[in-house]
Amino acid sequence: MLKRMFVVAQIGILSLSFLIGLNASAQEKSTSVLEDFKPASTNQLGSEYPQINSEGRVRVRIKAPEAKSVLMNINGLYPMAKDSLGFWTGTSEPLDEGNHYYGLVIDGAEVPDPGSTLIFGSGAWRNSIEIPAVDQDFYALKNVPHGQLREILYYGNTSQAIRHCFVYTPPDYDKDVTKRYPVLYLQHGYREGESGWGDQGHAGLIMDNLLAEGKANPFIIVMENGGTSGDLSKQGGLGGFDWGKFEHILLEDVIPYIDTNFRTIADQSHRAMAGLSMGGMQTKRITLANLDKFSHIGLFSGGSISMDDVDKTPGFKDKVKLVFVGYGSRELGENHRGFGGDPKANTDSLKQAGINSVFYVSPNTAHEWQSWRRSLHEFAPLLFRDDAPRARGGGFGEPIELSTDDKPAFDDPPAGFRDKRENVAHGTIATVQYDSKTLSTPREMLIYTPPGYSPDRKYPVIYLLHGLNSGAGQWPYWVHAENVIDNLVADGKIEPVIMVFPNCNANITVENPKPDEQEERKGGFEGYALPFENDLLKDIIPYIESHYSVYTDREHRALAGLSMGGGQSLNIGLSHINTFAYVGGFSSAPNTNEFGGLSDTKLLPDPEAAREQLKVLWLACGNKDGLIRVSQRVHQHLKEQGVPHVWHVDGNAHDDTEWANNLYFFVQHIFR
Repeated sequence: MLKRMFVVAQIGILSLSFLIGLNASAQEKSTSVLEDFKPASTNQLGSEYPQINSEGRVRVRIKAPEAKSVLMNINGLYPMAKDSLGFWTGTSEPLDEGNHYYGLVIDGAEVPDPGSTLIFGSGAWRNSIEIPAVDQDFYALKNVPHGQLREILYYGNTSQAIRHCFVYTPPDYDKDVTKRYPVLYLQHGYREGESGWGDQGHAGLIMDNLLAEGKANPFIIVMENGGTSGDLSKQGGLGGFDWGKFEHILLEDVIPYIDTNFRTIADQSHRAMAGLSMGGMQTKRITLANLDKFSHIGLFSGGSISMDDVDKTPGFKDKVKLVFVGYGSRELGENHRGFGGDPKANTDSLKQAGINSVFYVSPNTAHEWQSWRRSLHEFAPLLFRDDAPRARGGGFGEPIELSTDDKPAFDDPPAGFRDKRENVAHGTIATVQYDSKTLSTPREMLIYTPPGYSPDRKYPVIYLLHGLNSGAGQWPYWVHAENVIDNLVADGKIEPVIMVFPNCNANITVENPKPDEQEERKGGFEGYALPFENDLLKDIIPYIESHYSVYTDREHRALAGLSMGGGQSLNIGLSHINTFAYVGGFSSAPNTNEFGGLSDTKLLPDPEAAREQLKVLWLACGNKDGLIRVSQRVHQHLKEQGVPHVWHVDGNAHDDTEWANNLYFFVQHIFR
């Protein structure tokens, strides 16, 4: 039964202000509409409507010849017009990418659209529609191994009721019955339910794709109803969120059931909890009160953890391995600072105190499922990293020893240098598919074009490579490279440039590796080596130079990367000085070529060419980064060979602050 339809696109604690921004008249809508509408992916089989156009507008049509008034309810009320055949048609304003709830109001009665599928959300069964997202590939259904989303019913002694949850198990869960897995307890938001993360959030598909790409360690996900006695939609508002009681339900019913009936690693270091909105607030309360149970914490649009919280929680610094805070860019502001303070400032304070903390902002989204999908996509690869194989040649566990050379070359960038400024022009990020002939497969990359991009002028290009267990979106969505460039261009500090963010893992399966390469290949390095190098040089660069208005000489081409991508950039750039005049390695990982060691090719095949032709060679690492020995060795080798280079060691760790800071300085020293 469809309950009262709120005028709201998404849900959560902040949806209590859902009536703000109500569109009550057609006159308020834009008059210019692109007529390239196509049926939505969420339609009932064979239904032509609803439809979506390239602007993200939704068009609905329904036959109701006797009706006096029909409204479309999707993030506002939109009047619909009736034609001579009795069909009512209405079109929305452009909507954010991702999932939206909607319905119809016919002569005052709220009813579902028969052309669209139904889903439980915001307290009732509603129509759901998907606005295609630029990054929708990370939750797309692909031809990869899939885990199972299992529906579980069990009796809860604490709630004295039959409980209902969903459990995601990784693809290989049933193949090796001796293997045990870590567990993430993942909570929904206010007026949502335990099906939300599987249906709207696509948690299973997100994990399937991350695992197929080698970007995350496998783990079990448990999605339990956050209410205290069944369906939250029947609890009468916030009363269903009795946090104290749910804490007992989780600790005394849910976790024991999961540990008894699934092959879990049942200890604190292999147990995480995260949640969106109200579920994030539940997560904060429960984890801080039970650090003997949880080591990884994720808050998606659900407050943050401050140093005051840390100081009041004995053992926090020793027991917590990760604090992740994610928000949509449109929901940040003063209204969120009341939920425990400014989330970014709190995260930065934790970082300064030596706590592994990550702050993520989903671009161009609000308090909605696309923000939370992206947050899970960023959060999952960071979980249970201690179980990942160590790279040969160095690791985060090595002691940090600094020399007199290891000091900053520059002061820190100004505050807000990578924040999105509303008073400046912004570039555009697009997902582009190209045919990789070297890898014999279609591949994707992200491309940033600067504000005012025009084919009437030519632009230099920076190729930015991501790290291990990440993807093309790490630079724009985590480091916010686009904001760095937008702001520098607006301030007149650099000329406009194009940035290319490729998928740096060619994902090639190597059969019968050499014995001395076994450990390296187990670490997942092979896909980042020669196959990607060939893809970059023979496919990606030619594609960019044939499809974009760019300079095609080495003096207008730069290559840089972070972590694993830093090692790739040094390996490729120093071996192809005729292709790149500017090379940068930020926090370079142990995949960096040794000097005749791991690789058949030395890091610096032609020192004389490097001395004479490289315009900028940039090497940087934070002095709190356990991988600094890699960069120190490279610096020492370049110094011995007399190759000029920037050596910048600041006070950061292996994190997005380090990479954003170096991008800020690097781009101001190239293309001059």
